[in-house]
Formats: sequence, C-alpha cells, structure tokens
Amino acid sequence: MKKIFSLVLAAALTLSLAACGNKTDSKGDQPAAPASALDLLEKVWNTYTDDEKFPTSGGDYSEANSKEDAPGVYDLTDRAAVDSALGLPETAKVDQAASLIHMMNQNTFTAAAYHCTDDADALATALRDNIQQRQWMCGFPDKVAVAVVGEYVVSVFGAEDLVDTFMSHLNGIFGVQPVYDEAIQ
Repeated sequence: MKKIFSLVLAAALTLSLAACGNKTDSKGDQPAAPASALDLLEKVWNTYTDDEKFPTSGGDYSEANSKEDAPGVYDLTDRAAVDSALGLPETAKVDQAASLIHMMNQNTFTAAAYHCTDDADALATALRDNIQQRQWMCGFPDKVAVAVVGEYVVSVFGAEDLVDTFMSHLNGIFGVQPVYDEAIQ
C-alpha cells in the first residue's frame, strides 16, 4: 500500500512540475503576445545560438537608445530617418519601433518591429513595397520578409541566410508565417 501511495504521489509531483514548466497565455496554445516592439525583437534574438549570432547594433543612434549586440528602441520623431534606416513609410501609423542591424552593413541584415495603431496587414504591404522600391547603395540585399504578430509588424531584409534564420526563430516563438518572403528586385 505504501508503494502504491508513493508511486501515485511521485506521478502527481511529476505532472505538476511538467505543467509549471510549460506556461502559455490564456489561449493555451500560443505564446504570450509581445509587450512591445523591443520585447518582440529581444525574444527572437535571445533564441539565437552563439553560432547564429553576428555583430549587431540596435536602436537609433541616440545615446539613450543605441545598443550593441542587442535590439534597441528606435525613436519615431524623425520619420524620414526611420524610413531611410528601416524602410518604414513616413505615413505609417505606428507608435513604437525597435531595430536590430548588422554592424557591417544595413543591407546585410536589418530587422525592425513596429506596434501598429491601425491595420497591421496594410502596414505589412506598405513596408514590403517601400523596401522593394529602394535605391540600394553599399551592397544589395537578397530578400525581404514581413510578418504580422498580432498588433505588431516585423520586417527584415538582407542576406538570404540571415533573413531565413530570423524568420525561422520568429515562427518558432510566435507561430507566424511571413506575409511576404521574396527576393528583392
């Protein structure tokens, strides 16, 4: 009798520990939504292995927002600068932005996340179109990918292998497929 009770107690303890280790949001099958554009990029970057990581900088060039080897907040005050650096159309309805950029060259890898205050699918299309029609200098990126994660839109362009790795991690965390995943023309 003591052995059966011990086995039942051990099984109950094992199940309770397993349940504690697998937290999700109230929907039960999806991870919690990002808390901010920066949080979204940090979650993706933090899942990279050491072999997958490369020298990066994040945020804008201000002392407060500039980060080395991590994503950072991008100030939206100067919309022309955000368009130039990240490809966000100046008229886009967003209230947060974060970036992660390859230190060698923006065209090698640039990822950005935005909190959309309007239609996220329309923003995804506007981002894709704006990035596709750019005049590239200092190297030509291979591809662009854009995904929607709830109220957030993520864009990434650059070398194909770096874009694919980022999108694979994004999908692994949030279970989203890109709205656009195409070669840059």
